[in-house]
Amino acid sequence: MPEEETPALQPQAGAADRAFEQEAAEKQAKPKKELQFELYRLLLEKYADLINEHEKKTIGEIKGLVNADDLTIQSILTDFKKEGYVFQQNYFEAAEKVFQFVTKELQYVEPELNLNYWLAAKEVFAARIGDDEDLAVFLCSMLLGLGDENAAVVIAELNNLHTHAFVVTEFAGKFFILDPSQQHGFSEYSGVKEDAIQKYCFKKAKIKRFLYKFNHSTYEQFL
Repeated sequence: MPEEETPALQPQAGAADRAFEQEAAEKQAKPKKELQFELYRLLLEKYADLINEHEKKTIGEIKGLVNADDLTIQSILTDFKKEGYVFQQNYFEAAEKVFQFVTKELQYVEPELNLNYWLAAKEVFAARIGDDEDLAVFLCSMLLGLGDENAAVVIAELNNLHTHAFVVTEFAGKFFILDPSQQHGFSEYSGVKEDAIQKYCFKKAKIKRFLYKFNHSTYEQFL
């Protein structure tokens, strides 16, 4: 009786081959937009040093970021600064509405790339997004447009060692912290300055110290 031929054994895929095939399958399954964003991320990381160098600003240029004469800011303010507007009489109500508008219309996005940049008010409003510094500058410009010369952007160090930007101002004897990166009441972080600072938190992190503060006319460093 003729001997039966034993079928040749197929080599089994190794762990590395299986991992490679799984990774390739996952990439094919990713939406086109997600793949495009991965490419953009690679490009941004590659040219991060050039971007950071280009985005460096002098103290004068940083102060100039808070600009009530910006056309985008002026256009938006027409809905809040009605005819006959008087700062002492109408500011608080108008500022509260402006803050609600900014926190509702603009979305905070936490940047994951190591890039230093400043978006113009037009860019922020067109995309409806910005990081904490972009949103703080936008809000501060709006408050300045209402006549608030005290409004300023603060970059603070939090007790989780991250930095975060928000707006501070003083009106009618009260100190206010206004953070457009999160939803909170207009007067939630207000009162005596020390009390307002103590009450404030962002993602459960408290203020450790102010690093620097600026608006259209002043720049203070606390390091």
